[in-house]
Amino acid sequence: MNQLSRPRVLIVCTANAIRSPFVEHLLRARFADAGVVGPVLTSAGTAARPGRSAEPDAVELGREHGLDLAGHRTRSLDEVMLRESSTVLCAAAVHRRTVLDMRPDALDTTFMVREFARLLREERDASAAEDWDSLVRRLARGRTRTRRTPAGDDDLVDPIGQPPAVWREFERAATEAVESIAMHTAPALAAAAVDRLPDRPPMTRREHRARARRVAGSNASLDGGGPLTPGVDGG
Repeated sequence: MNQLSRPRVLIVCTANAIRSPFVEHLLRARFADAGVVGPVLTSAGTAARPGRSAEPDAVELGREHGLDLAGHRTRSLDEVMLRESSTVLCAAAVHRRTVLDMRPDALDTTFMVREFARLLREERDASAAEDWDSLVRRLARGRTRTRRTPAGDDDLVDPIGQPPAVWREFERAATEAVESIAMHTAPALAAAAVDRLPDRPPMTRREHRARARRVAGSNASLDGGGPLTPGVDGG
């Protein structure tokens, strides 16, 4: 699956310095662990100052999970990013509202991270989806059927300036959501990758002749290691 044909998933928080880069990098790692070609993952912030590093505590948290956030640079959310994204995953409801203010037509492809994970767990036929986009459509339909969660329950808490307990709360919620997303979307991504494998071109005459020689040589070896001399039994 080449990069142009892969779904593009944008992860959004406020400053693009903790929540969204952590989710982005962890999700990329989990898709790699599952052996599937995941979506093209990027992240941005609704109030980010472009070009800044991730928060030091976020870099350290990432290191605990085998992630390298040291090279991350913040990006400010804009309409071009939204237009180029097939799915948007937001850290909290406030970010989802901002995205939909900018792109009201993105309602069916915009979710909170934890909401997306929850809907995947509740979707019985997630593994039957043919690709990422059809899976997202299933979840959008399922969102109208499932129970409403209390306000804030699907948010990833913002740990900036908070004590270690809040950081651990964020870590737990984010990692649980990412694990669910990777596990439940892997079948659809794997199926899409198989469907997109290029067809093998027909063999050329030269390739046919080379194959025939290999087969003939193999048969000769099985018959006794080489051509037989008349009158000699070969052994």
